[in-house]
Amino acid sequence: MATEHIRLLLCKTCGSMEELPDYEGRPEGDFLLEALVQKHPDHVAHPLMRVEKKYWDSPSTRDAIIAQIRDKTGHTGLDPAFYNAKNTFQEDAHACWKAHQRNPGCNDYKTASKKLTPDTAAERKAAGLPKYNSAQDRYLCEFCPVHSLVVQAARAKAGLYK
Repeated sequence: MATEHIRLLLCKTCGSMEELPDYEGRPEGDFLLEALVQKHPDHVAHPLMRVEKKYWDSPSTRDAIIAQIRDKTGHTGLDPAFYNAKNTFQEDAHACWKAHQRNPGCNDYKTASKKLTPDTAAERKAAGLPKYNSAQDRYLCEFCPVHSLVVQAARAKAGLYK
């Protein structure tokens, strides 16, 4: 079985550390990273760090990983709690879930407004390229608790459960 990883993005400017799912495809297709970087305009990031998920999911090991990253990147002047990583997509999805009164029958599931796309419309237009379109679209909904219920219902409908 393949080892599962997560990635960490550490901003040199504001010092935040953000978690995002692993990705090993072409850089142009890393839309989640692009969406996350856009939340830090004019900031500079350290190279992405890739960590095995089993270690990241252990609170004590996670603290040791964060301390090691702080030490190696020179971010030692602030309280360690400042550097705690956050999973921006998951936090945003939970805020949406709460706004929809935690409804498992969410009427906003995978709508256009929930699509995570790079904000490159102006650059694409200037370069004479068509509007952004990808066969690998990702949605904020994939980070929401409702997503597992939708997937489970689809599998049940397909007869995958007995």
